[in-house]
Parts: sequence; C-alpha cells; structure tokens
Amino acid sequence: MTADQIITAIGFIGIGGILKIGFDYMMSTKKAKRDAQQLDKEKRYKAIILLCYAMVNFEREKTTLIVNRPDIQSIERLKNELNAELINMLLYASTRVIMYMKAFISNPNNESLISLAITMRRDLYGIRTKMRDVNVNIYS
Repeated sequence: MTADQIITAIGFIGIGGILKIGFDYMMSTKKAKRDAQQLDKEKRYKAIILLCYAMVNFEREKTTLIVNRPDIQSIERLKNELNAELINMLLYASTRVIMYMKAFISNPNNESLISLAITMRRDLYGIRTKMRDVNVNIYS
C-alpha cells in the first residue's frame, strides 16, 4: 500500500465514523421525540377515558368530577369538553380512535366506552386482543 492509499483509507474510515455519528444522532433524536409523543398520547387517553366514564356514570361520579374539574358542573359541559377532546384528538389519535370517540359522544354508554378503551389500547400499545367490545362486561 502506498501512502496515498493509506491516507485515503483513513479518510474513508473517518468519513464513515462521522456519518455513523450523524446517523446515530438523528435516530436518537427521532426516538426521543417518538417516546415523548407516546407518553403525551397515553396521558391524554387516560384523561379522556376518565371523562367518558364520568359521562356514562354522571350521577355517581358528579362529585368526584367537580372536585377534579370544577369547570365541569353539568352533563352538557362534560359533553362540550368531550367534543373539544375530539377536536384535539385530530392532532395525535388514529383514525379508528377518532371514529370510536365520535360514536361514544353520539351514544355514551358502557358498550361504546369499552369499544373506545379497547381501540385506544390498540393504538397506544399495539396489543392484539381476542376481546371484542360486545363480549366484555367489566361490571360483573
């Protein structure tokens, strides 16, 4: 090997190292961003599920709801809050979750709440389940 070939080889290794460092940096930045988005989505979904639960069981949960969210004192105000959450979901939720949220708002009951929760679970964690919204009874 000549001196020129050795210098060229060292240059390629150096450039490769720099490219690897740049690639690793980009990948770690993307991963950190994705992790933060996932954490935010999880927090929002948990808050939304609790609001939906309060909607289904408003009379029983009214006191707790008023303590935690003093701005929500009526079922109409709660419905407005859920509609605002639906609009907010357009930023981060899957199409399927948005569809189930719309269905819940149209017909707030235990079945539509369970369907929404299962869909959120799939969106958050990718968990496949044999549960179907029609055969899940969390109250028995």
